[in-house]
Amino acid sequence: MIGELMLDTNAVSALAKGQASPLAERLDEQAFCISVITEAELRFGLARRPVNANLRRIVEQFLNTTKVKPWNSDCAQRYASLRAELEIRGTPLAPMDLLIATHALAEDCILISADRAFAQVPGLRLFDWSAIPAAEPADRVRAKLTRAGITPGDVGAAVSHKRTSVRHAPPKARRAKKPKLK
Repeated sequence: MIGELMLDTNAVSALAKGQASPLAERLDEQAFCISVITEAELRFGLARRPVNANLRRIVEQFLNTTKVKPWNSDCAQRYASLRAELEIRGTPLAPMDLLIATHALAEDCILISADRAFAQVPGLRLFDWSAIPAAEPADRVRAKLTRAGITPGDVGAAVSHKRTSVRHAPPKARRAKKPKLK
């Protein structure tokens, strides 16, 4: 993907809950950001209902380590024209979704979301994170080995060495059957 990635609230929520491992694997390879609007929605979610301490810690850690793009005047100008256009077309978005879509447009980001409502936003580059196929376990292992600097050749050499260095014990002799006493 070309362009900076901006995560929608549903993508961040799924990551925090461990429900988006294919997305997490992709984000290991590319920089991303969130809108300050997404931060507001996440903080509202934490304040609205009691959540377990572990989830709260995960969300706070995510927010502390992720680039949060501020809302600015360019976003406000883009918002006004986009909202008017969507209302004329009869396809308005929910208020927070409209703010996030506008922010992604103003920042020239690719919005990462599973919310299909964003598809009606003209000019918005959108990527549905829920459509990323889960990697096969072997693919995940290969990817981890590659990140650790271990090549397929290294693995092949290790397997080959293991096969040649194993000594095979001679087959066990069969016991002779004892004759049955009558």
